Amino acid sequence: SFERDSKNISRRYKDFLTLLIASLIVKRFVKGEKPYTADELSDAYRIPIRITTQILYQLTELHIIIEVNYGDDERVVHYQPAIDVNKITVSYLLTRMDEYGSENFKIDTSKLFSKEWKALLKTREDMIKANDNILLKDL
Repeated sequence: SFERDSKNISRRYKDFLTLLIASLIVKRFVKGEKPYTADELSDAYRIPIRITTQILYQLTELHIIIEVNYGDDERVVHYQPAIDVNKITVSYLLTRMDEYGSENFKIDTSKLFSKEWKALLKTREDMIKANDNILLKDL
């Protein structure tokens, strides 16, 4: 079912939905239109509300978007970009997503597992460089 599938979402598809939601919010802001709510994003683009709210929370934590009040009902939260839309590229978003959270564990990434760590970082870096100039507002 739809709900079950939303619990088993792949990392790649969740990254896609995160990019999509961030891009939609940025583009609406650039047009000067009313900011989206979670329900509007979920309904208009058929994204399960649970995933939509998780992504909006993550984007807020990453300081990509902020919550704003819009209109008369202060209980309804809307979302708009938190920073200059000319700085929000695909690579900026993916880097923020990748680096969010703790990496302060006792695994030796400098010597014992340096090859594995460097291989991961190199792969990420190459992916980021390839998308460095693609602005979300232009998608």
